[in-house]
Amino acid sequence: MKRRDFVKYGAALGTAFAASDVGALLTEQSSSAAAPPAAPPASGGDLAVVNAKILTLDVKRPRAEAALVRAGRIALVGSTQDVRAAAGRAQVFDAAGRTVVPGFVDAHCHMEVATSAAAYMVSVHTPPHTSLAGIKETLRKKVASTPKGGWIIGRGSFNLENNVTEKRLFTREDLDAVSQDHPIVLFSGRHVTMANTAGFKGMHLWERDSTIERGTIVYRDEAGAPTGLATEVYYHLPAYSVDEVKRAIKTHVRDMFTAKGTTTVYSVPFSANDIRANLELQRAGELPLRIRNYYHVPHTISFEGLLGSGLISGTGNDMWRFGGMKLFVDGLGGDGRGNRLADLKWTQEELNHMVTGATAEGIQVWMHIASDQAEQMAVNAVTEARRRVSRPMIHRIEHGGSGGSIERLRQLRDLGIRPSITPNRGRAGGRGGPRYRTLVQENYHPAVITDTTGTTLGSSDVMFKIACIAASVEEGGGAQKEETLPFEDALRLFTLWNARVGYEEADKGSIEVGKLGDFAVLSRDPLAGSPARLFDTKVQTTILGGSVVFQQ
Repeated sequence: MKRRDFVKYGAALGTAFAASDVGALLTEQSSSAAAPPAAPPASGGDLAVVNAKILTLDVKRPRAEAALVRAGRIALVGSTQDVRAAAGRAQVFDAAGRTVVPGFVDAHCHMEVATSAAAYMVSVHTPPHTSLAGIKETLRKKVASTPKGGWIIGRGSFNLENNVTEKRLFTREDLDAVSQDHPIVLFSGRHVTMANTAGFKGMHLWERDSTIERGTIVYRDEAGAPTGLATEVYYHLPAYSVDEVKRAIKTHVRDMFTAKGTTTVYSVPFSANDIRANLELQRAGELPLRIRNYYHVPHTISFEGLLGSGLISGTGNDMWRFGGMKLFVDGLGGDGRGNRLADLKWTQEELNHMVTGATAEGIQVWMHIASDQAEQMAVNAVTEARRRVSRPMIHRIEHGGSGGSIERLRQLRDLGIRPSITPNRGRAGGRGGPRYRTLVQENYHPAVITDTTGTTLGSSDVMFKIACIAASVEEGGGAQKEETLPFEDALRLFTLWNARVGYEEADKGSIEVGKLGDFAVLSRDPLAGSPARLFDTKVQTTILGGSVVFQQ
Protein backbone atom coordinates (compact mmCIF):
# COMPACT_ATOMS: atom_id res chain seq x y z
CA MET A 1 0.00 0.00 0.00
CA LYS A 2 1.38 3.42 -0.95
CA ARG A 3 1.82 6.02 1.76
CA ARG A 4 -0.91 8.25 0.37
CA ASP A 5 -3.35 5.34 0.38
CA PHE A 6 -2.38 4.51 3.94
CA VAL A 7 -3.24 8.06 4.99
CA LYS A 8 -6.33 8.19 2.85
CA TYR A 9 -7.80 4.86 3.82
CA GLY A 10 -5.90 3.43 6.77
CA ALA A 11 -5.59 6.36 9.15
CA ALA A 12 -8.57 8.19 7.76
CA LEU A 13 -11.07 5.37 7.79
CA GLY A 14 -10.32 4.88 11.44
CA THR A 15 -12.40 7.96 12.13
CA ALA A 16 -15.36 6.21 10.56
CA PHE A 17 -15.58 4.07 13.69
CA ALA A 18 -16.26 7.16 15.81
CA ALA A 19 -19.42 6.45 17.78
CA SER A 20 -21.97 9.11 18.65
CA ASP A 21 -20.13 9.77 21.92
CA VAL A 22 -17.11 10.94 19.87
CA GLY A 23 -14.93 8.43 21.62
CA ALA A 24 -13.90 5.66 19.25
CA LEU A 25 -11.01 6.92 17.18
CA LEU A 26 -9.15 3.67 16.64
CA THR A 27 -6.75 4.14 13.75
CA GLU A 28 -3.85 2.35 12.12
CA GLN A 29 -1.67 5.37 12.87
CA SER A 30 -1.90 4.94 16.63
CA SER A 31 -0.19 2.26 18.66
CA SER A 32 -2.91 2.54 21.27
CA ALA A 33 -4.94 -0.64 21.59
CA ALA A 34 -8.07 1.25 22.53
CA ALA A 35 -9.57 4.58 21.59
CA PRO A 36 -9.57 7.36 24.17
CA PRO A 37 -12.88 8.16 25.83
CA ALA A 38 -14.75 11.20 24.65
CA ALA A 39 -13.73 14.58 25.97
CA PRO A 40 -16.00 15.21 28.97
CA PRO A 41 -18.52 18.01 28.73
CA ALA A 42 -16.94 21.12 30.19
CA SER A 43 -18.58 21.96 33.51
CA GLY A 44 -17.02 25.41 33.36
CA GLY A 45 -16.45 27.88 36.12
CA ASP A 46 -18.38 30.39 38.23
CA LEU A 47 -17.45 33.96 37.37
CA ALA A 48 -18.96 37.39 37.90
CA VAL A 49 -17.89 39.89 35.25
CA VAL A 50 -18.58 43.36 36.66
CA ASN A 51 -17.96 47.04 35.88
CA ALA A 52 -17.99 46.34 32.16
CA LYS A 53 -19.40 47.85 29.02
CA ILE A 54 -20.99 44.68 27.63
CA LEU A 55 -22.09 44.57 24.01
CA THR A 56 -24.39 41.57 24.36
CA LEU A 57 -25.66 41.34 20.73
CA ASP A 58 -28.97 40.33 22.34
CA VAL A 59 -31.75 42.40 20.75
CA LYS A 60 -33.74 42.19 24.00
CA ARG A 61 -30.89 43.75 26.02
CA PRO A 62 -28.11 45.16 23.81
CA ARG A 63 -26.12 46.67 26.70
CA ALA A 64 -25.27 45.56 30.21
CA GLU A 65 -22.79 46.25 32.99
CA ALA A 66 -22.23 42.74 34.25
CA ALA A 67 -22.81 39.03 33.67
CA LEU A 68 -22.76 36.03 35.99
CA VAL A 69 -21.56 32.63 34.80
CA ARG A 70 -22.54 29.48 36.71
CA ALA A 71 -21.03 26.11 35.80
CA GLY A 72 -19.87 27.51 32.50
CA ARG A 73 -23.14 29.07 31.34
CA ILE A 74 -24.55 32.54 31.68
CA ALA A 75 -27.00 32.75 34.58
CA LEU A 76 -27.60 36.51 34.76
CA VAL A 77 -27.02 39.58 32.63
CA GLY A 78 -27.64 42.96 34.19
CA SER A 79 -26.19 45.63 36.42
CA THR A 80 -23.01 45.31 38.46
CA GLN A 81 -25.10 45.67 41.61
CA ASP A 82 -27.44 42.82 40.68
CA VAL A 83 -24.64 40.50 39.59
CA ARG A 84 -22.57 41.16 42.72
CA ALA A 85 -25.63 40.43 44.85
CA ALA A 86 -26.17 37.10 43.09
CA ALA A 87 -22.51 36.12 42.74
CA GLY A 88 -22.12 34.27 46.04
CA ARG A 89 -18.71 32.58 46.03
CA ALA A 90 -18.13 33.08 42.32
CA GLN A 91 -14.80 34.58 41.37
CA VAL A 92 -15.09 38.25 40.43
CA PHE A 93 -13.55 39.69 37.27
CA ASP A 94 -13.53 43.50 37.37
CA ALA A 95 -13.47 44.77 33.79
CA ALA A 96 -12.65 48.28 34.99
CA GLY A 97 -14.93 49.87 32.41
CA ARG A 98 -13.56 47.97 29.43
CA THR A 99 -15.73 46.63 26.62
CA VAL A 100 -16.74 42.97 26.83
CA VAL A 101 -18.04 41.12 23.75
CA PRO A 102 -18.97 37.49 23.03
CA GLY A 103 -16.04 35.14 22.40
CA PHE A 104 -15.18 34.98 18.71
CA VAL A 105 -16.25 32.09 16.49
CA ASP A 106 -13.78 31.45 13.67
CA ALA A 107 -15.97 29.69 11.11
CA HIS A 108 -13.17 28.12 9.05
CA CYS A 109 -9.57 27.55 9.99
CA HIS A 110 -7.04 24.74 10.16
CA MET A 111 -6.00 25.01 13.79
CA GLU A 112 -4.18 21.70 13.92
CA VAL A 113 -2.33 22.36 10.65
CA ALA A 114 -1.41 25.92 11.65
CA THR A 115 -0.02 24.98 15.05
CA SER A 116 1.91 22.05 13.56
CA ALA A 117 3.33 24.38 10.91
CA ALA A 118 4.50 26.78 13.61
CA ALA A 119 6.07 23.94 15.59
CA TYR A 120 7.74 21.83 12.92
CA MET A 121 7.80 23.53 9.55
CA VAL A 122 10.22 26.14 8.22
CA SER A 123 8.94 29.67 7.69
CA VAL A 124 9.83 30.79 4.17
CA HIS A 125 7.32 33.62 4.14
CA THR A 126 7.84 36.68 1.95
CA PRO A 127 8.33 38.96 3.82
CA PRO A 128 10.52 38.64 5.81
CA HIS A 129 12.37 36.72 3.08
CA THR A 130 12.99 38.70 -0.09
CA SER A 131 14.88 36.19 -2.28
CA LEU A 132 15.25 32.53 -3.11
CA ALA A 133 18.88 32.84 -2.00
CA GLY A 134 17.76 33.94 1.45
CA ILE A 135 15.25 31.11 1.66
CA LYS A 136 18.00 28.65 0.72
CA GLU A 137 20.08 29.83 3.68
CA THR A 138 17.11 29.31 5.99
CA LEU A 139 16.63 25.81 4.58
CA ARG A 140 20.31 24.94 5.01
CA LYS A 141 20.13 25.88 8.68
CA LYS A 142 17.15 23.57 9.09
CA VAL A 143 18.96 20.78 7.25
CA ALA A 144 21.94 21.14 9.58
CA SER A 145 19.72 20.47 12.61
CA THR A 146 17.65 17.66 11.05
CA PRO A 147 18.76 14.00 11.02
CA LYS A 148 19.39 12.49 7.61
CA GLY A 149 16.10 11.39 6.05
CA GLY A 150 14.03 13.82 8.11
CA TRP A 151 11.42 15.86 6.26
CA ILE A 152 12.00 19.58 5.67
CA ILE A 153 8.64 21.22 5.01
CA GLY A 154 8.49 24.95 4.34
CA ARG A 155 5.39 27.12 4.55
CA GLY A 156 5.41 30.29 2.49
CA SER A 157 3.19 33.11 1.32
CA PHE A 158 0.87 33.07 -1.68
CA ASN A 159 2.50 34.03 -4.99
CA LEU A 160 6.01 33.53 -3.66
CA GLU A 161 7.48 34.07 -7.12
CA ASN A 162 6.18 37.64 -7.19
CA ASN A 163 7.70 38.47 -3.81
CA VAL A 164 11.32 37.43 -4.40
CA THR A 165 13.97 39.21 -6.41
CA GLU A 166 14.45 36.22 -8.73
CA LYS A 167 10.76 36.39 -9.75
CA ARG A 168 10.41 32.61 -10.01
CA LEU A 169 9.81 29.49 -7.96
CA PHE A 170 12.39 26.90 -6.94
CA THR A 171 13.27 24.08 -9.33
CA ARG A 172 14.01 20.54 -8.20
CA GLU A 173 17.70 21.15 -8.89
CA ASP A 174 17.64 24.26 -6.69
CA LEU A 175 16.36 22.24 -3.77
CA ASP A 176 18.61 19.24 -4.50
CA ALA A 177 21.51 21.66 -4.05
CA VAL A 178 20.26 22.34 -0.51
CA SER A 179 20.10 18.63 0.36
CA GLN A 180 19.76 15.27 -1.35
CA ASP A 181 19.54 13.47 1.99
CA HIS A 182 16.33 15.08 3.17
CA PRO A 183 12.90 15.25 1.50
CA ILE A 184 12.33 19.00 1.00
CA VAL A 185 8.83 20.25 0.22
CA LEU A 186 7.95 23.96 0.08
CA PHE A 187 4.52 25.54 -0.27
CA SER A 188 3.59 28.84 -1.82
CA GLY A 189 0.21 29.15 -0.21
CA ARG A 190 -1.24 25.70 0.34
CA HIS A 191 -1.83 24.59 -3.21
CA VAL A 192 1.44 25.31 -5.08
CA THR A 193 4.33 23.01 -4.18
CA MET A 194 8.06 22.85 -4.87
CA ALA A 195 10.12 19.79 -3.95
CA ASN A 196 13.53 18.17 -4.38
CA THR A 197 14.11 14.66 -5.69
CA ALA A 198 13.82 13.07 -2.25
CA GLY A 199 10.63 15.05 -1.66
CA PHE A 200 8.92 13.75 -4.78
CA LYS A 201 10.04 10.22 -3.98
CA GLY A 202 8.85 10.54 -0.39
CA MET A 203 5.44 11.69 -1.62
CA HIS A 204 5.35 8.77 -4.10
CA LEU A 205 5.14 11.18 -7.02
CA TRP A 206 8.46 10.49 -8.71
CA GLU A 207 7.37 7.88 -11.24
CA ARG A 208 5.36 9.00 -14.24
CA ASP A 209 2.93 6.13 -13.69
CA SER A 210 2.17 7.36 -10.17
CA THR A 211 -1.57 7.38 -9.65
CA ILE A 212 -2.44 10.95 -8.80
CA GLU A 213 -5.83 12.33 -7.93
CA ARG A 214 -7.91 14.23 -10.44
CA GLY A 215 -7.06 17.92 -10.36
CA THR A 216 -3.42 17.35 -9.35
CA ILE A 217 -0.54 18.47 -11.57
CA VAL A 218 3.06 17.24 -11.43
CA TYR A 219 5.17 18.99 -14.05
CA ARG A 220 7.81 16.79 -15.70
CA ASP A 221 10.76 17.32 -18.01
CA GLU A 222 11.32 15.53 -21.33
CA ALA A 223 12.82 12.55 -19.50
CA GLY A 224 9.74 12.24 -17.32
CA ALA A 225 11.33 13.48 -14.07
CA PRO A 226 9.48 16.08 -11.99
CA THR A 227 10.73 19.61 -12.66
CA GLY A 228 10.13 20.61 -9.07
CA LEU A 229 6.68 22.21 -9.44
CA ALA A 230 3.37 20.56 -8.56
CA THR A 231 -0.12 21.54 -7.47
CA GLU A 232 -2.57 19.98 -5.03
CA VAL A 233 -0.17 17.52 -3.38
CA TYR A 234 -0.35 18.63 0.28
CA TYR A 235 -2.29 15.48 1.15
CA HIS A 236 0.72 13.37 0.11
CA LEU A 237 2.71 14.55 3.13
CA PRO A 238 3.12 12.25 6.16
CA ALA A 239 0.90 13.02 9.12
CA TYR A 240 2.39 14.10 12.43
CA SER A 241 1.90 11.70 15.32
CA VAL A 242 -0.72 12.28 18.02
CA ASP A 243 1.96 13.33 20.49
CA GLU A 244 3.54 15.70 17.97
CA VAL A 245 0.20 17.35 17.24
CA LYS A 246 -0.58 17.66 20.95
CA ARG A 247 2.79 19.28 21.59
CA ALA A 248 2.28 21.73 18.71
CA ILE A 249 -1.21 22.70 19.86
CA LYS A 250 -0.16 23.18 23.48
CA THR A 251 2.77 25.35 22.40
CA HIS A 252 1.03 27.59 19.87
CA VAL A 253 -2.75 27.61 20.31
CA ARG A 254 -2.63 30.28 23.00
CA ASP A 255 -0.84 32.87 20.88
CA MET A 256 -2.66 32.01 17.67
CA PHE A 257 -6.22 31.76 18.94
CA THR A 258 -6.88 32.17 22.67
CA ALA A 259 -4.95 35.45 22.91
CA LYS A 260 -6.99 36.74 19.96
CA GLY A 261 -10.33 36.28 21.78
CA THR A 262 -11.29 33.19 19.78
CA THR A 263 -13.20 30.69 21.91
CA THR A 264 -14.55 28.42 19.13
CA VAL A 265 -12.95 27.24 15.91
CA TYR A 266 -14.57 25.37 13.05
CA SER A 267 -11.44 23.53 11.99
CA VAL A 268 -10.47 21.13 9.20
CA PRO A 269 -7.92 18.61 10.58
CA PHE A 270 -5.28 17.07 8.35
CA SER A 271 -5.51 13.55 9.76
CA ALA A 272 -7.20 11.32 12.30
CA ASN A 273 -4.22 12.00 14.56
CA ASP A 274 -5.23 15.66 14.69
CA ILE A 275 -8.71 14.71 15.88
CA ARG A 276 -7.37 12.32 18.50
CA ALA A 277 -4.98 15.01 19.73
CA ASN A 278 -7.88 17.44 20.17
CA LEU A 279 -9.87 14.93 22.18
CA GLU A 280 -6.98 13.88 24.39
CA LEU A 281 -6.04 17.48 25.17
CA GLN A 282 -9.59 18.43 26.00
CA ARG A 283 -10.07 15.33 28.13
CA ALA A 284 -7.02 16.43 30.13
CA GLY A 285 -8.27 20.02 30.35
CA GLU A 286 -5.30 21.30 28.35
CA LEU A 287 -7.03 22.89 25.36
CA PRO A 288 -8.88 26.16 26.16
CA LEU A 289 -10.76 26.18 22.88
CA ARG A 290 -14.04 24.74 21.63
CA ILE A 291 -13.70 22.82 18.38
CA ARG A 292 -16.11 21.84 15.64
CA ASN A 293 -14.20 19.54 13.29
CA TYR A 294 -15.01 19.15 9.61
CA TYR A 295 -13.54 16.05 7.98
CA HIS A 296 -11.94 16.36 4.56
CA VAL A 297 -13.44 13.80 2.16
CA PRO A 298 -11.65 11.74 0.91
CA HIS A 299 -8.37 12.59 2.65
CA THR A 300 -9.41 12.27 6.29
CA ILE A 301 -12.17 9.76 5.61
CA SER A 302 -13.87 8.30 2.58
CA PHE A 303 -17.42 9.41 1.85
CA GLU A 304 -18.75 5.88 2.33
CA GLY A 305 -16.83 5.59 5.60
CA LEU A 306 -18.30 8.86 6.87
CA LEU A 307 -21.86 7.80 6.10
CA GLY A 308 -21.17 4.43 7.72
CA SER A 309 -19.86 6.05 10.92
CA GLY A 310 -23.27 7.19 12.09
CA LEU A 311 -21.96 10.71 12.72
CA ILE A 312 -24.29 13.62 12.12
CA SER A 313 -23.46 17.29 12.38
CA GLY A 314 -23.48 18.38 16.01
CA THR A 315 -22.43 15.04 17.52
CA GLY A 316 -20.31 15.68 20.61
CA ASN A 317 -20.39 18.05 23.56
CA ASP A 318 -19.69 21.66 24.47
CA MET A 319 -15.94 21.29 23.84
CA TRP A 320 -15.78 19.10 20.73
CA ARG A 321 -18.34 18.44 18.02
CA PHE A 322 -18.37 16.82 14.62
CA GLY A 323 -19.33 19.58 12.23
CA GLY A 324 -19.59 17.92 8.85
CA MET A 325 -17.45 17.34 5.80
CA LYS A 326 -15.33 19.45 3.52
CA LEU A 327 -15.02 18.77 -0.20
CA PHE A 328 -12.63 20.40 -2.63
CA VAL A 329 -14.67 20.90 -5.81
CA ASP A 330 -11.53 22.34 -7.37
CA GLY A 331 -8.27 23.39 -5.75
CA LEU A 332 -5.97 26.21 -6.76
CA GLY A 333 -8.13 27.29 -9.66
CA GLY A 334 -4.90 27.62 -11.62
CA ASP A 335 -1.97 25.70 -13.05
CA GLY A 336 0.69 26.87 -10.59
CA ARG A 337 2.23 29.05 -13.29
CA GLY A 338 -0.14 31.98 -12.99
CA ASN A 339 -2.75 30.77 -15.47
CA ARG A 340 -6.40 30.17 -14.60
CA LEU A 341 -7.50 26.54 -14.68
CA ALA A 342 -10.58 24.74 -13.38
CA ASP A 343 -8.68 21.91 -11.68
CA LEU A 344 -11.87 20.02 -10.88
CA LYS A 345 -11.71 17.02 -8.57
CA TRP A 346 -15.19 15.57 -9.16
CA THR A 347 -17.72 15.12 -11.91
CA GLN A 348 -21.10 16.77 -11.44
CA GLU A 349 -22.66 13.35 -10.89
CA GLU A 350 -20.15 12.47 -8.16
CA LEU A 351 -20.65 15.79 -6.41
CA ASN A 352 -24.43 15.46 -6.59
CA HIS A 353 -24.21 12.01 -5.06
CA MET A 354 -22.15 13.19 -2.09
CA VAL A 355 -24.09 16.36 -1.33
CA THR A 356 -27.43 14.55 -1.60
CA GLY A 357 -26.21 11.66 0.56
CA ALA A 358 -24.80 13.99 3.21
CA THR A 359 -28.00 16.03 3.27
CA ALA A 360 -30.08 12.90 3.77
CA GLU A 361 -27.92 11.92 6.75
CA GLY A 362 -27.87 15.38 8.36
CA ILE A 363 -24.24 16.18 7.53
CA GLN A 364 -23.31 19.76 6.69
CA VAL A 365 -21.12 20.16 3.61
CA TRP A 366 -18.45 22.76 2.91
CA MET A 367 -17.41 23.00 -0.75
CA HIS A 368 -14.12 24.70 -1.58
CA ILE A 369 -14.21 26.52 -4.90
CA ALA A 370 -11.73 28.71 -6.74
CA SER A 371 -13.31 28.96 -10.20
CA ASP A 372 -16.70 29.96 -11.60
CA GLN A 373 -17.18 26.46 -13.00
CA ALA A 374 -16.62 24.89 -9.58
CA GLU A 375 -19.04 27.33 -7.95
CA GLN A 376 -21.76 26.44 -10.44
CA MET A 377 -21.14 22.74 -9.81
CA ALA A 378 -21.59 23.34 -6.08
CA VAL A 379 -24.84 25.22 -6.69
CA ASN A 380 -26.06 22.44 -8.97
CA ALA A 381 -25.28 19.82 -6.32
CA VAL A 382 -27.21 21.66 -3.60
CA THR A 383 -30.11 22.23 -5.99
CA GLU A 384 -30.23 18.51 -6.72
CA ALA A 385 -30.05 17.66 -3.02
CA ARG A 386 -32.99 19.95 -2.24
CA ARG A 387 -34.97 18.37 -5.06
CA ARG A 388 -34.38 14.86 -3.73
CA VAL A 389 -34.26 15.34 0.05
CA SER A 390 -36.80 17.23 2.15
CA ARG A 391 -34.40 17.85 5.05
CA PRO A 392 -33.39 21.57 5.10
CA MET A 393 -29.64 22.03 5.51
CA ILE A 394 -27.21 24.92 5.50
CA HIS A 395 -24.38 24.06 3.12
CA ARG A 396 -21.43 26.33 2.42
CA ILE A 397 -19.35 27.48 -0.52
CA GLU A 398 -15.88 28.27 0.75
CA HIS A 399 -14.24 31.31 -0.85
CA GLY A 400 -17.16 31.92 -3.18
CA GLY A 401 -20.90 32.34 -3.43
CA SER A 402 -20.93 36.06 -2.58
CA GLY A 403 -20.58 37.48 -6.09
CA GLY A 404 -22.95 38.00 -8.99
CA SER A 405 -26.24 39.85 -9.19
CA ILE A 406 -28.70 40.43 -6.36
CA GLU A 407 -30.93 37.84 -7.98
CA ARG A 408 -28.06 35.33 -7.86
CA LEU A 409 -27.44 36.06 -4.17
CA ARG A 410 -31.11 35.55 -3.39
CA GLN A 411 -31.12 32.29 -5.31
CA LEU A 412 -28.22 30.93 -3.25
CA ARG A 413 -29.69 32.25 -0.01
CA ASP A 414 -33.00 30.50 -0.70
CA LEU A 415 -31.16 27.25 -1.53
CA GLY A 416 -29.71 27.33 2.00
CA ILE A 417 -26.18 28.00 0.69
CA ARG A 418 -23.94 30.30 2.69
CA PRO A 419 -20.75 31.81 1.27
CA SER A 420 -17.52 32.18 3.21
CA ILE A 421 -15.33 35.27 3.05
CA THR A 422 -11.82 35.85 4.38
CA PRO A 423 -11.63 39.58 5.21
CA ASN A 424 -8.35 41.29 4.37
CA ARG A 425 -7.01 44.73 3.67
CA GLY A 426 -7.29 46.12 0.16
CA ARG A 427 -9.34 44.97 -2.79
CA ALA A 428 -8.56 41.43 -3.88
CA GLY A 429 -7.20 41.43 -7.41
CA GLY A 430 -8.15 45.09 -7.86
CA ARG A 431 -11.85 44.25 -7.78
CA GLY A 432 -14.48 45.93 -5.66
CA GLY A 433 -14.07 43.66 -2.67
CA PRO A 434 -16.65 41.76 -0.61
CA ARG A 435 -20.19 43.14 -0.48
CA TYR A 436 -20.63 42.91 3.28
CA ARG A 437 -23.45 45.44 3.63
CA THR A 438 -25.34 44.08 0.65
CA LEU A 439 -25.17 40.55 2.01
CA VAL A 440 -26.41 41.61 5.45
CA GLN A 441 -29.23 43.68 3.95
CA GLU A 442 -30.30 40.62 1.98
CA ASN A 443 -30.27 38.53 5.18
CA TYR A 444 -27.60 36.42 3.54
CA HIS A 445 -25.10 36.27 6.37
CA PRO A 446 -21.80 34.84 5.15
CA ALA A 447 -19.40 32.78 7.21
CA VAL A 448 -16.49 35.14 7.81
CA ILE A 449 -13.29 33.22 8.39
CA THR A 450 -9.57 33.48 9.00
CA ASP A 451 -8.73 30.29 7.05
CA THR A 452 -5.58 30.10 9.17
CA THR A 453 -3.25 27.33 7.96
CA GLY A 454 0.21 28.79 8.44
CA THR A 455 0.36 30.37 4.98
CA THR A 456 -0.09 33.96 6.18
CA LEU A 457 1.62 35.18 9.33
CA GLY A 458 -0.81 36.62 11.89
CA SER A 459 -3.89 35.54 9.95
CA SER A 460 -5.74 34.29 13.06
CA ASP A 461 -6.35 37.78 14.49
CA VAL A 462 -10.15 38.17 14.45
CA MET A 463 -10.11 41.82 15.58
CA PHE A 464 -7.95 42.58 12.53
CA LYS A 465 -10.52 40.82 10.34
CA ILE A 466 -13.38 42.77 11.96
CA ALA A 467 -11.49 46.01 11.30
CA CYS A 468 -11.15 45.00 7.63
CA ILE A 469 -14.96 44.71 7.43
CA ALA A 470 -15.72 47.97 9.25
CA ALA A 471 -13.08 50.16 7.61
CA SER A 472 -13.06 51.10 3.95
CA VAL A 473 -10.06 50.58 1.71
CA GLU A 474 -9.43 54.32 1.90
CA GLU A 475 -9.27 53.99 5.71
CA GLY A 476 -6.85 51.08 5.52
CA GLY A 477 -9.55 48.39 5.61
CA GLY A 478 -10.90 45.94 3.08
CA ALA A 479 -14.34 47.10 1.91
CA GLN A 480 -15.75 49.65 -0.48
CA LYS A 481 -17.16 52.66 1.38
CA GLU A 482 -20.70 51.64 0.53
CA GLU A 483 -20.09 48.05 1.67
CA THR A 484 -18.58 48.64 5.13
CA LEU A 485 -20.50 47.55 8.21
CA PRO A 486 -20.84 49.28 11.58
CA PHE A 487 -18.75 47.62 14.27
CA GLU A 488 -21.60 45.71 15.89
CA ASP A 489 -22.66 44.09 12.62
CA ALA A 490 -19.03 43.23 11.85
CA LEU A 491 -18.85 41.72 15.35
CA ARG A 492 -22.06 39.75 14.73
CA LEU A 493 -20.45 38.18 11.68
CA PHE A 494 -17.65 36.73 13.83
CA THR A 495 -19.95 35.76 16.70
CA LEU A 496 -23.71 35.27 16.45
CA TRP A 497 -23.98 34.88 12.69
CA ASN A 498 -21.02 32.52 12.43
CA ALA A 499 -22.55 30.44 15.23
CA ARG A 500 -25.83 30.40 13.29
CA VAL A 501 -24.09 29.11 10.15
CA GLY A 502 -22.64 26.34 12.36
CA TYR A 503 -26.00 25.49 13.99
CA GLU A 504 -24.72 26.77 17.34
CA GLU A 505 -26.57 30.02 17.95
CA ALA A 506 -28.48 28.51 20.90
CA ASP A 507 -25.15 28.20 22.73
CA LYS A 508 -22.84 30.86 21.33
CA GLY A 509 -22.50 34.22 19.71
CA SER A 510 -24.27 36.55 22.14
CA ILE A 511 -24.24 37.22 25.86
CA GLU A 512 -27.61 35.86 26.98
CA VAL A 513 -28.85 33.75 29.86
CA GLY A 514 -28.41 30.06 29.09
CA LYS A 515 -25.56 30.49 26.61
CA LEU A 516 -21.95 29.50 27.22
CA GLY A 517 -19.92 31.99 29.25
CA ASP A 518 -17.40 32.83 26.53
CA PHE A 519 -16.19 36.44 26.41
CA ALA A 520 -13.44 38.66 25.01
CA VAL A 521 -12.36 41.80 26.87
CA LEU A 522 -11.10 44.56 24.58
CA SER A 523 -8.36 47.13 25.13
CA ARG A 524 -10.51 50.08 24.08
CA ASP A 525 -14.07 51.05 23.25
CA PRO A 526 -14.61 49.83 19.67
CA LEU A 527 -17.53 52.24 19.22
CA ALA A 528 -15.36 55.29 19.86
CA GLY A 529 -13.40 56.88 17.05
CA SER A 530 -13.09 56.01 13.40
CA PRO A 531 -13.32 52.44 12.06
CA ALA A 532 -9.58 52.60 11.33
CA ARG A 533 -8.95 52.69 15.09
CA LEU A 534 -10.24 49.11 15.27
CA PHE A 535 -6.85 48.01 13.94
CA ASP A 536 -5.41 49.22 17.25
CA THR A 537 -8.01 47.38 19.35
CA LYS A 538 -6.63 44.28 21.02
CA VAL A 539 -8.00 41.48 23.17
CA GLN A 540 -6.71 41.76 26.73
CA THR A 541 -8.60 38.87 28.34
CA THR A 542 -10.33 35.76 27.03
CA ILE A 543 -12.89 33.89 29.12
CA LEU A 544 -14.05 30.38 28.24
CA GLY A 545 -17.00 28.94 30.10
CA GLY A 546 -16.45 31.28 33.04
CA SER A 547 -12.72 30.55 33.31
CA VAL A 548 -10.07 33.11 32.43
CA VAL A 549 -7.88 31.36 29.84
CA PHE A 550 -5.87 34.35 28.67
CA GLN A 551 -4.99 37.61 30.38
CA GLN A 552 -2.51 40.18 29.14
